[in-house]
Amino acid sequence: MKKYCDCCQSEQETQVISKRETLPVRGEEFETISDIRVCTICGEELFDEELDTANLERVYEAYRRKHNFLFAIEIKQIRESIGSGRTVATLLGWSQATLVRYEGGAIPSAAHHEQLLRLKNDPSYLKYLFDLNGHKLKERDCERIQAIINKTELPDQGPVEYLNKIFAHFYNTGITNVEFDFDKLTAMVQLFAQYNHDLVKTKLQKLLYYADNLNVKRYGYPITGLAFIHHHFGPVPAHHDLIYWALQTVGAIDVKPYDGPYEGEIIIPIGECDKELFTDEELDVILTVANYFKDFTATRISDFSHKEKGYVETEQKQIIPFSYADSLTLN
Repeated sequence: MKKYCDCCQSEQETQVISKRETLPVRGEEFETISDIRVCTICGEELFDEELDTANLERVYEAYRRKHNFLFAIEIKQIRESIGSGRTVATLLGWSQATLVRYEGGAIPSAAHHEQLLRLKNDPSYLKYLFDLNGHKLKERDCERIQAIINKTELPDQGPVEYLNKIFAHFYNTGITNVEFDFDKLTAMVQLFAQYNHDLVKTKLQKLLYYADNLNVKRYGYPITGLAFIHHHFGPVPAHHDLIYWALQTVGAIDVKPYDGPYEGEIIIPIGECDKELFTDEELDVILTVANYFKDFTATRISDFSHKEKGYVETEQKQIIPFSYADSLTLN
């Protein structure tokens, strides 16, 4: 390979030789065998980005082995198990550029490496970071992280059994006066997805809220047994991330990315919903909600829900009591 040699002041043939060197890393010196490109005429050492990078990686590897530091590929695997570089950097409180450097081979600071180790070995640390910095993430990223957190806590049982256990609390404490019914929830989600083209999760959450609350307003009880909480984007079912996980796991729905002006996922119903699960009155409530909001975008229905008294008079993450159903906009 020919390269320009400053010593010869011209392009010359070069060759690669091996040379024992001592290179510094974080104040320590490490002996290594480096590959060096030299001029065949005068022997001058020439810059070769590819060789120099490989030499640096070797000495970094020696540092990592000595101090039991994570390798770049391990850092990338940790990040990929959680989400995008932007998402993970936000959770950790770093710049995205910092995480990119570490995935590219740079050695993390001791403090940053400790965070990465905890993220790898301690599932509770992700929850801690999410509680600390989750408010800085987009809704879709929040749902993904919450789903990861919940899945790490899942016992060895089926999704329906687990949801029944989770939602039993709301029935036992009187938050809802009917027990959770996964079959009715499944049928309702499928029905809404059939009536609303390109139904995204954000809109579905509001439809579920309006259906259960309208049924309370008309007949004194909700249909599904869900509980709803105050969220930035309006009312949402408690544990909505687990609900989607269960619905997908049992094959009731699938999702695909939303191709539009904002991030989201479209609900795709699998199979026909079982309308026989509902009374005539319940089915009328569901169809009333589906038709009323049929042409609403996710943003429009979110804004609409923000005006409901139950939402206005509760705080972030608080349960919205069904006692507010009487003030619901829909009749």
